[in-house]
Amino acid sequence: MKKLLLLPLLFVAVLGTASAQKVIVRTYVEKTHMSPKTGTAIGFENRFRWEYGAFFQEASLMESFMMSEEEMEALSHQYEKEFAGVYFAVPIVSREQFVVKANVRTGMSNGENFVITPSVLADYQPMKHISIGMGVGSRAFRPTLQASVALSF
Repeated sequence: MKKLLLLPLLFVAVLGTASAQKVIVRTYVEKTHMSPKTGTAIGFENRFRWEYGAFFQEASLMESFMMSEEEMEALSHQYEKEFAGVYFAVPIVSREQFVVKANVRTGMSNGENFVITPSVLADYQPMKHISIGMGVGSRAFRPTLQASVALSF
């Protein structure tokens, strides 16, 4: 699954750089109703601050130590080990160093389930190429919390 995601990530990076847009690499932690997840996203942002790209998210290392294989198998119908796909974010409020975006991620969970996750994310840029973010969203009709750090170039 990870090798399958490399092609869209490479495509997004090349397309973003070729079109003279800002490339954004983001790492994040998302607290879902089941457990925390860690993820990485790469995309680009145009001059209107619309952002789109690809992401990969998986269960956190802490969770894999806390649950046995049997427990994970028992939860397999609702347990999300991996979630990969594309995302699109549109600004709702935009200031110089602060932006609030409506974000939609869509992709495959565990390689078999199609998932759409809407969220609202706020980013603050304390330095030129670094921003920190927080957000709330919904997954399986339950709330999620997200924190992120992003590098832009």
